[in-house]
Amino acid sequence: MDSFQLGRNSVADELPWMNFRALEFLEQQLRPQFKVFEFGGGGSTLFFCKKVAEVVTVEDHEAWFGTLTQKINTKNYSNWKGHFQKPEPVQGNATRSPQNPADFMSGAKGLEHLSFERYARTIEAYPTAYFDVILVDGRARPSCIQQAIPHLKPQGLLVVDNTERPYYLAAFGQEFAAHFTLEMDLRFPVAYTPDFTQTTILRKK
Repeated sequence: MDSFQLGRNSVADELPWMNFRALEFLEQQLRPQFKVFEFGGGGSTLFFCKKVAEVVTVEDHEAWFGTLTQKINTKNYSNWKGHFQKPEPVQGNATRSPQNPADFMSGAKGLEHLSFERYARTIEAYPTAYFDVILVDGRARPSCIQQAIPHLKPQGLLVVDNTERPYYLAAFGQEFAAHFTLEMDLRFPVAYTPDFTQTTILRKK
């Protein structure tokens, strides 16, 4: 019987659903004055709300966004701002790829004909070099990474989950080498399922 059947999950536990080593590293790095942006919300949202000054989340799934909002309101967290941004049908017939950050596409089955451009660009409502931590754990991750970089402070942390899928980072080799230092790139067990997942954490120079 897995942990979800037992009523255990990342939202109930108010923890990010990422591997144990990445979670330990984040817990050590967070400071009360930090500002955090998340592409994709859940247990991580509740975790951050308890630990930092400001949390901003963008979600693409309306029902899940409603559930998350209700949970946060129940907890009386006043430092959270949620954005719901659904994807839109792709315009035109040009070939598009989830690996290309400029295409704003998701690699998830059933979402091949949707654009996540507005979702990824939600962070543009905030100033450059504004966030101390940006977590990329939602849709169209290469596109979200591209949009995130200008809005991350110097010495801020870019956290990309599930990088066992190599295409998430494939477009950023030169950018990362020039402007980031690698803090963690580790595949390790994760809670709630019998899996090993990889999380990459980079610090902006």
